[in-house]
Order: sequence, then structure tokens, then C-alpha cells
Amino acid sequence: MEEASPYGDYKFVGRLDHVKTFNQAIKSICFNDYGMLQVSDDGLRITVEQGKSIQATLFMPPGAFKEFYVQDFQSFGLKMNVLSECLNLFGSADCSLRMMYRDQGDPLKIILYPYDDEDVSTECAIKTMDCEEPIDYDMNLKGSDLNVIFVRGPNLSKVFHELEKSAEEFEFVTSPDRPHFKITTVGIMQAVFSVEVAKTSPMMMMFNCKQTVVARYKSQQIRLTNKAMQVATKVAIKTNSIGLLELHLVMQGEGQEEIFVQFYIIPLLNAD
Repeated sequence: MEEASPYGDYKFVGRLDHVKTFNQAIKSICFNDYGMLQVSDDGLRITVEQGKSIQATLFMPPGAFKEFYVQDFQSFGLKMNVLSECLNLFGSADCSLRMMYRDQGDPLKIILYPYDDEDVSTECAIKTMDCEEPIDYDMNLKGSDLNVIFVRGPNLSKVFHELEKSAEEFEFVTSPDRPHFKITTVGIMQAVFSVEVAKTSPMMMMFNCKQTVVARYKSQQIRLTNKAMQVATKVAIKTNSIGLLELHLVMQGEGQEEIFVQFYIIPLLNAD
């Protein structure tokens, strides 16, 4: 006789001792109403897209959870603002979190347990729905023509904070030659402001650029990375020969576990 699963008929159960970093990561990708949640043996992914110009994915490997169980591959859509509101029901109070999902058409259950009041918990049932598969940009960033830079998160966040707030476009230059890494903003009156970072800079953790790539992006898309940038410990910047940009941000939880937020940003057609 087959033993009953301790998880009953749930196909996904995840538990976190502290909700704070997960909550910050969710807030950092809430730039569209709907997201797609995918869970497999590899971990949990939540992907949000805005048109075909920017995509963000929150990724948590099984090791980031205190408890992680999944049966088969599960995938469904959900409202991002509802998820964010559920995670914030106790404000800034430290909480543990349990997520549970049964099957297609069933809600995603979220239970929060605040540490400062053991007699209280709250359960939310978030409606799920079918949704389209997200675009796979990763396949375009696996070639040998890739420029890759790792920088310290707080330093890069400061650079972005100092750049012109009214800018319409951001230009990124990555190159094996000077200026190595350069960000330029073009403002409303065509005012130009730029920051250069040499590969020998203390903020650089790794530098591997094989070619010079110059590409421009809409300012509003770059600004969508701000919330994630502010809490990232390190950031990988990857770009291929046509300027497809990946920002891979690492956030560290209270137990030193790592949570990843990945942005793909499509370049403007012409950098001239």
C-alpha cells in the first residue's frame, strides 16, 4: 500500500522563515497587473512582462526555502498586486510564510504567521488563471559574443540614483577598451550626462567584455529596475552584439539564502 503524502493533494508547498526579502523581490517586479508563476524541481519562478520590451523574473531555488515540495511542473497566472497586498497584510512585522497550490483552477493559498503574535495568522486565497508562456530571452544570451560584467549592487544603485531623472533614454557602452563600462542619459533638451566605470574600479567584481557594444534603452524601462537595484548585493550585466540587455540581481535573505531577480530589456532600434 502506497504511503499517503504528508502534503495531501497539494502539488506545491513552499515555506519561508522570513517574508521580507521575498516581499521586496515581488514589489520590485510589480510593473504589470499579471504575472506567471512556474514551479518545478528547479525552484520557483514568477515572470512579469510589459509588451515585448521588458521582462522580469523572480527566481528562488529550492535552497532558498525552509521547506519545498513540488509534484510535476506547475504553471499558472495570477494578479501581482493581489499577491503583493497579501504579503503586506502585517506591514513591516516579521512573518513566516507558507504557500500551497493544489491543481489547475485552484487558488494559490498564502498563510502568514507574524512572530510578534503567535495567536494570529492570516490566510489568503489568490485566484489563478491560465496565461501565455513568457518569451524565452535566455536563448539569445548564450552565445560567445556576450559581454559580462559583475558589479557591487549598492555601488550601481548609487550610479543610477545620480543619473538625470528627466532622461528619455539610457545609453550603455560595454567594451574591452576604455571606457569599459559607461552609462549615458539623454534628457528632454538633449542634455547629456554620463558615468564611466573602469574595469579596475573597486565596484567591479568581474569584467569579461569581448567586443564594444553600444545600445540605447527607454529610460522608463531602466527605471523599472530601481526597486530591485536598491536591495541587490551584486548585479550581473550581460549584453550581446545587438544590445539585448540582461540585469541579473542577487538579493540576500535573512538566513543568507539568495533570491534572484532577472530583467531582460530590449534595445531601441537605432543607437545613433
